[in-house]
This record gives sequence, structure tokens and C-alpha cells, in this order.
Amino acid sequence: MTDPFAKLTQVGPGSPTGEFFRQFWLPIARSDEFEADGAPIRLMALGERLVGFRDSDGRMGIFDHRCPHRCASLFFGRNEEGGLRCSYHGWKFDVEGRCTDVPSIAAGGAPTRVRAKAYSVRERNGLVWIYMGSREAPPPLPEIGVVAGDEELEIQMWLRECNWLQGMEGDIDASHLAFLHHGGHDPEEAGEHFIMKWLTTGRAVETKVVNTVWGTMEGHRRPDSFTPDYRHYTQQVLPSTTVPGQNLFEAEEPLVRFWLPMDDTHSMIFQVSRKQGLVDGKSVFLGPLEKLPGVVVRMADLLQPNSDDWYGRWRLTPSEENDYFLDRDAQAKGNYSGVEGIQIQDKMITESMGAVVDRSFEHLSASDLMISRTRRRLLKAVDAYAATGELPVTVDNPGLTRGIMAGGGHVPEGTDWLQYYRDVAEAAGADPRILENDLADAAVGESTRGVGA
Repeated sequence: MTDPFAKLTQVGPGSPTGEFFRQFWLPIARSDEFEADGAPIRLMALGERLVGFRDSDGRMGIFDHRCPHRCASLFFGRNEEGGLRCSYHGWKFDVEGRCTDVPSIAAGGAPTRVRAKAYSVRERNGLVWIYMGSREAPPPLPEIGVVAGDEELEIQMWLRECNWLQGMEGDIDASHLAFLHHGGHDPEEAGEHFIMKWLTTGRAVETKVVNTVWGTMEGHRRPDSFTPDYRHYTQQVLPSTTVPGQNLFEAEEPLVRFWLPMDDTHSMIFQVSRKQGLVDGKSVFLGPLEKLPGVVVRMADLLQPNSDDWYGRWRLTPSEENDYFLDRDAQAKGNYSGVEGIQIQDKMITESMGAVVDRSFEHLSASDLMISRTRRRLLKAVDAYAATGELPVTVDNPGLTRGIMAGGGHVPEGTDWLQYYRDVAEAAGADPRILENDLADAAVGESTRGVGA
């Protein structure tokens, strides 16, 4: 039996999923990684080896790393006086890839018409965005939750040494929270912390999923918890963004997580939130959770220094080579996973599946409905683009996701879970069309049976 979703894990040039991804703006770096006339930086996206640099006027350029003259790597080039100069023969290119100087040609020679393969680049919110698609004029930049407008945001990045899809699926897996992250905690430890008490008094989930204009939305409750009417909503936005809902609807806007497929076996996580949502690198929403074993570790303290390797940026020290600092004694005494830090726990689990997991080996359950539906939604979108060029409406209408919400609330008895979300979102100013295409498959979304169907 072959993996029916293997196509989604293949992102290189010419692959159906890779070409689909190329039609979206993708975050590729932090703006503060680059200095004017500073050294070029190796970058990877969708199986392509790239170099990024900031010119003398502060403009960003991102090229295929190969010089179009003799294919020497432009990583070894000189970033000087408004362009990147190849060290091999001195050909120089501006940020748009135009050749501005060819000193290796005898007197009377003019700059060649040959261009470096340059991609469209934009900067916003402290992020560098790249468009690798076929349009002459790229679509608007995305507007997903807090990622809109010009506000400088808090950006954390981490390399994940596995395929983007299995990493992203961890963000939309409702049932793992009460085990991997909080399996060793009990209700007495939660105190008055609502979410912690909710997780530990009801570990089993009942979930409902529906397609949206942007991707999929899940709303789950914990029927055995101390508050069975509380429902938590999580968003997946095509192609690879999640809004996992770290807080309640009524609190600060939730963080957004982008998953950049570097290639088939590596991905980069961009976690974006408002700056006031963090204090010393820790979420202000955690409260007493930070005192519990295995929960909070400041990720900045675990980052290795960035190197010039293709996979050398934003690496966390806990890794497969050191078993992610697994402590079996701590595991036996209350730290369920034996690993400190939620990000490290997720990294350990998703990387343990292998660089690209074989999904033909797994057996999904009713609690995995969001994962199953999201895979099928992705596959349908990839196939539609390959067949007809059709793209999600949000590509050209990013305002549809500007008011996206995640988190939870108490859904009154007898109230439809979708109607509750629609009412809350529209009251907050979201576009009323946000769930317009869910009606045809709402009955499927209501089911928690047959998740493999």
C-alpha cells in the first residue's frame, strides 16, 4: 500500500505541491538577519538553494545561488555598492537580477543581457517574504490575523528536521496537548488556570471540522472536562499556516505559525505574535503553567549560533543526536515526555517519525479528523491548481483572513458550533464571507466517524 498523501510532501521545482506553494508569498527570513552591504546568507525554499542580501540602499535581493555566467555560487560573492558581485569573474547583479557590470569583457564591452534568477521580495512586520511563482505581478501579501498592516511583530524561528506536513500537523492535533505536553500534570496543579484545568480534567476530545475559504477549521470540546460546553477552535490556512489558538477569543489576537518547506526533509517554523504577547521570550498567557515540569523553556537559550550551512540557521541544540535531552528519571516523576519545552517535545515527536513519514503505516482515529480533512483539502487544492490553475480565493483577497480567530469560548447549549464562531468573528469585524463555502460539506464536518474516508 502506498502513501496516498506522498504528493503533498514533495515540494521541489516541477512537483504539483511545489508549484502550488510557489503561487503564495512565503516567509523566508527575518529582516534583521540582513545588513546593508553585509555578507550574503544561504537560504532554502521549496528545494531551491538561494542567497539573500541587502544592498547599499537597504533593498533586499534573493537569487538562485548559481551565477548565470558559469554557475559558481553567489554565496561567495561580494555585496558591494548596490549589488552582488560574483567572485569568479566579477559579474555584478542588482537586487532584481540585472547585470550591471561585466569587468571580464575587454574594453568596449557592455553589461550582458543575462540576468541572475531573482525572486520577488517584500518586507513587512519584520519578515522577509518571497514569491517564487509564475505571475508577472505577484498577488498581495497575506493578511492572517496579526500578520497584517505595518506593525513590527515578535518573530521566533526554528529549524525542524522533517517534512513540513508532519510538522504542521502537530499544530492542528487537538488530542496530543493533554498527553505529550501535559500528560504528567493533574488538575490540582492547574490551580485557577482555565486551559490547564480544562486539559487535565478531560483528556479525550470530541471534534468537528469544516472546510473554510482559507483551508480548514476545527472546533473540539472535552466532554469529560469540568466545563464540557467550552469549545476550542483551530485554523489551518492554505498552504501551510496554522492559527492554533493560544488564548481565548476575548484576549489578545492569537499567534500565527508559518511552515516553510525548505525541501522535502527540512522545514522552517516562523512563529509570529504581538510583541506584548511575550515577556523575556515567554508567553504572558501561560501564567502558572511556566512553573510546571516540562512546560516552559526559553527557546532562545537553546538556539545554536547560526552558521553558513544550508541548514545552519535557527537550529535548536536538543536533537536526534542527543535524544532531545531526554531525562528518563524526570519522565518517571511527572514530566510525561521526559523532555523540557513544548517546542522541543513537538520537535522530538515529529522528527522521530522519520524525515518523511510513510502515512500508509498509520491508523487514524476519530480524534484525528482535523488532520484527515486538512490533508484532503490540501490534496484537492493542489490537484485543482495542477489541472486548471485554480487557486484559493484568499490568494487575491487576503482580507478574508485578516479577521481570522482561534481560541475558544463557551458555546451555549443548543447553539451550532459554526454559528457561534461566525457570530463571534463577525462581531469582531471579520468578513461575513469567511465560512461561505462550508455549507455543502457541513454534514461531513459534523461527523467524527470514518476519518479515513
